Order: sequence, then structure tokens, then C-alpha cells
Amino acid sequence: MGAPIAAFLTLLLSLLLLRRLVFKPVVPGIDGALLDGSAIAALNRDRLQQLEERSIPLALDQQLLPLPETSQQARELLIELKQLSHGSSDQRSLAMRTCHAWGDRRCLPLLRRGQRDSSAPVALLASIALEAFRGEPKGGYLATAVTDDAKVSLPRNVARMR
Repeated sequence: MGAPIAAFLTLLLSLLLLRRLVFKPVVPGIDGALLDGSAIAALNRDRLQQLEERSIPLALDQQLLPLPETSQQARELLIELKQLSHGSSDQRSLAMRTCHAWGDRRCLPLLRRGQRDSSAPVALLASIALEAFRGEPKGGYLATAVTDDAKVSLPRNVARMR
């Protein structure tokens, strides 16, 4: 009597596993058409377009601090930007817009702090300004990897192994 019950349970278990493996489970609350790759690409394009539309008015602001021409002016501007980054929300947004217009790598600590700001417009300005620093460096990776003796340096993970 135990053999038919064991065979029935084995058959039931194998049918459940077959259903689980063959038929894709349906996620409750999500339309099956949204799981298609073309629909996801369309959503990504729409999101990118929304981000571009949101950043257009920010680029039209004309109120900026004067950008430096010499290294002394650059140091003074950095000091002034650090002071503005501790001020009111308007002063912090002015600092982020100036960092974005200047585009110097010395502004990166200020921009990273601005990303965590409590004011949403300041955080948005800082993240837009940081977009210029993402990706391939100016001149390409080989230009940044060349050392003083004109040899291409090894990647950091390889250089640390030696």
C-alpha cells in the first residue's frame, strides 16, 4: 500500500517542479507585455527625455561667480565656493552652478557634498554638474595612463600585484 502513495507523491512533485521550470512565473501586478525588452527600452528612452527636459532650465541661469583666469584666482574662488556651500540654500545653489560652469576637478568634493544636500534643487544641480566627470577622461585613457618617461603605465590592479 505504501508504494502507490509514494508513486503518487513522486508524480505530484515532478508535475509541480515541471510547472515551475517550464512555465515562467507571472509576477502579480505587472503586465506581461512590460517584461518585453522593447517596452523596457521605451521606458528608458522616456526617462532619459524627462531628465534632459528637466536640465534645460537649469543651464539658462546666468547668475554665476566670475570664473578664474589665474591660479591665484582659482584658489580664491575655491575658498569662496567652500564658504558658499555652508550658507543658505540660494548660496549653495549658486556654488553648485558655478562649479558646473567652471568644470574643474578641484570642485569634486563640493559637488559630492552637494549631492547629499537637504535641498532638492541643490542636490539636482550637483548631480548634473557631476555628469561631466563621469565616463572616459579628457584625452582618453591612454593619455591619462602615460607616465613621465612616455611609457604606458599598468592598470592599478596589475601594478599592485608586482
